[in-house]
Amino acid sequence: MGIFKRRRKKIGLALGGGAARGWAHIGVINAFQEAEIPIDYVAGTSMGALVGAFFVAGQIDNLKKLALHLDWKDIIAFFDIVFPKSGLI
Repeated sequence: MGIFKRRRKKIGLALGGGAARGWAHIGVINAFQEAEIPIDYVAGTSMGALVGAFFVAGQIDNLKKLALHLDWKDIIAFFDIVFPKSGLI
């Protein structure tokens, strides 16, 4: 019976925060695209929200280019390095 067609399940992508680790989301999105897996919904927090916004705006390739041109000083700036006041041990 052709009146009931099976619908494709919707896929949502939740992208977390995490400063420098958030750049890994670009690779995840690229993997989905290479596998031709459509992403219907995107949610994100912090860095994940930024990457998600670039993706839904169709600008993920521009963000990837920016990320690939960062030098080590730029990357270190994304880490929240805090030295304890009580000592390192």
